[in-house]
Amino acid sequence: MQRFALLATALLGIPALVAGCSSSNPAKTVDLLNRRLSTTLGPEISENRASLQPLPDGAQVTLLDTSKLPDDVGALDNRTRDPRASIIMGMLDPTLMRVSVADTGAGTDLDRMNRVNSFTNYMTEYRLGPTLETVEGAAPPASPPGLAVTIRVVCPARTNWPGYGQGQSLPACD
Repeated sequence: MQRFALLATALLGIPALVAGCSSSNPAKTVDLLNRRLSTTLGPEISENRASLQPLPDGAQVTLLDTSKLPDDVGALDNRTRDPRASIIMGMLDPTLMRVSVADTGAGTDLDRMNRVNSFTNYMTEYRLGPTLETVEGAAPPASPPGLAVTIRVVCPARTNWPGYGQGQSLPACD
């Protein structure tokens, strides 16, 4: 009988232990993303230049039509406060993020396309181009008019064990 109890414990306990170690909690990671974005975008939100909307799998930041995106040299060397920099500072590990950009603001199609291109060029300049996704269609209908930046948290599958010899850690959701 004792052998049966040990066998049952081994057969049921080890998979439960492995599942517990390999599970991730994307809700905590999404909450962390929203808190960081709320902090870094605080001045823009209080000045009504941006809005932050939590999503089940991330967040949506809308740079409202009244906010202008600086496109001169001063934008890249931090001489002026840029809401794009605040978004980047609020992001988590880039390997956990997927960013899509859509413009639902006023103006011509060319103006909207230029704002989207300005944002994607800015992200690429700061080596965050791999996080960008192409968007089919516009931003979600609940977003206010402006440049809608949707940041989704994508938790990696924990199928391969991080260990010695890889030289780097694998990001995970808390």
